[in-house]
Amino acid sequence: MTVSAQETVTPHHRFLYKPVEKCETDGCHIDVWLPENVEASSGDAGIPLAVMIHGGAFTMGSSMDIPFNQVQYYLDHGVAVVSLEYRMVPHVIHTEIRQDLLDAYKFIQQDLNSKLSDARQTNQPIVDVKRCIAFGGSAGATSCLCLAADIETHNIHSPTAAALSQLKAMICAYPLTDPNNHFAQPKEVWAEKVPKMFAGDWELVRDFPVTGKAMATQTLNSFLYGTNPPYSPSNTPLNLITPTYPPTYILAALADELIPVEHSFLLYDKLREHGVEALMAKVEGAAHGFAERPPADWPEGVDYWRDVIREAVDWAVAKL
Repeated sequence: MTVSAQETVTPHHRFLYKPVEKCETDGCHIDVWLPENVEASSGDAGIPLAVMIHGGAFTMGSSMDIPFNQVQYYLDHGVAVVSLEYRMVPHVIHTEIRQDLLDAYKFIQQDLNSKLSDARQTNQPIVDVKRCIAFGGSAGATSCLCLAADIETHNIHSPTAAALSQLKAMICAYPLTDPNNHFAQPKEVWAEKVPKMFAGDWELVRDFPVTGKAMATQTLNSFLYGTNPPYSPSNTPLNLITPTYPPTYILAALADELIPVEHSFLLYDKLREHGVEALMAKVEGAAHGFAERPPADWPEGVDYWRDVIREAVDWAVAKL
């Protein structure tokens, strides 16, 4: 397959996994894409699954803000895709976002096949929920790292019958891995700097941490975690890694001006320190977001899919 465009691929199904009161969409959903003729190829156990978590600094974006060239590639290779919707700042803080994503994963593990069977009027399993991989960029990558840890924690404190299958592998693109070292100014800085930096907008945003302004003032994490720094060690992905963590492929954007690339390097070192299989592609000239943007947005003559992303995706699919 040659990835030359990124047209939106309409999901085949959309399921509510978590009702939320006073929400205009009734709650949090997952979108599901399935390969053609999936019933004929799913067999007795079902086909594997790729879980995608969108980025957006935990303040913006949706389950449709994912790289659809990758979605199509997974489908062409017999892998179903789900994208997770979750609540965002300022309506919730990071603890609740992590719970949303864990609840979505529980839904995948425990209820997705029955929902698909009802929707498609079949008795056979469509997806093999024991064979899951995950992809995320930026906040989505940080979410992948937290989800893997939260699956482990859930399994430690749950009966064997309720255990969740751990992810087989993850692709994490330019994650923030140490929140105390970036976007880590206290909330008071927001009120101090925004009226000066964005005078015309202050009355509109004084109580709302708009993404760009929260990053420009370096206060984003204080809104995200609901407290000023230093943040709890449990909010630092680097502290969550254990020897049983999923194999991880890191896409490091060497020209990243939003999240210092050192966060990717620290993740790689920490994974290796714990004996976890870790690979890292250091992508020269790549800006933040390159792995999620459509090819039309890449610099002229650059093909990140051919040169970097496909290798990571093929590596992850091979883990299934």
